Amino acid sequence: MNATNSIVGYMKHKKIDELGFMKYCYFKKIISYILDYHHEYRIRKMFMKLFEMGYFTRRKMLKKSSYKYKFNPTPKKVDESNITDKPTIDFVVSWE
Repeated sequence: MNATNSIVGYMKHKKIDELGFMKYCYFKKIISYILDYHHEYRIRKMFMKLFEMGYFTRRKMLKKSSYKYKFNPTPKKVDESNITDKPTIDFVVSWE
């Protein structure tokens, strides 16, 4: 069993998706616990690999430059709508 399968299996078992959006530091602690590995650069690379595979949804925090992530146990194909950096605008202002 490789590292990505171990991480995803553990997070599915513990139902991490029910916790909602969390900062990266919490996922870093979970990943380092699962793998018993504490090299921050490689943990971040592993996290970004899982993010690109669609296992995480990203949301930008208001008035800050940081993000919160949510675990997605059943990823579909990764698309740009899964990355919520910019909030959607519900109305249009016309000056005419």
